Amino acid sequence: MGSSYGISCRECDYTKDFRIGIGMMYSPYNLRDFDSKFALLPSLIRSKKTIAHVKRLLEEKNAEIADGYGHEIFHCPKCGEFHGRFYLRLEYYGGSYEVEYKCPKCKAGLKLIDYAVSEVDGWQEKEVNLEKYPCPKCGNFSLYEDGNGLILWD
Repeated sequence: MGSSYGISCRECDYTKDFRIGIGMMYSPYNLRDFDSKFALLPSLIRSKKTIAHVKRLLEEKNAEIADGYGHEIFHCPKCGEFHGRFYLRLEYYGGSYEVEYKCPKCKAGLKLIDYAVSEVDGWQEKEVNLEKYPCPKCGNFSLYEDGNGLILWD
């Protein structure tokens, strides 16, 4: 089940909400469907060129979808903006491939945000280290997780 994640700034009115994780329909089997009217991956990754490359790797290199795929938060190292995108990594004999995204504002390559991973009762929990990122709006290091709009989605 997926959840939401909110980022806000203590110094200005910057706020942004994200959908993270995966839903019930996000099985690796469903992600491999490219041709039906219910194809999931083409709706999650907007680039037709990237979708064609993923499809080619799955078919020609017998690639496997690695664990850890899902909606994630990415950060632009140039303008500092945060973006929600679908993280996908494929592994195949002799290599691997991760879907790459460009910032719609400045066209720099987006980077997956850093997480601190902790284990609670046998479950791994990811915690975003927001202290290392300046606010994209005011530039202050005053971002925090805003849990006011927490939702669970499927």
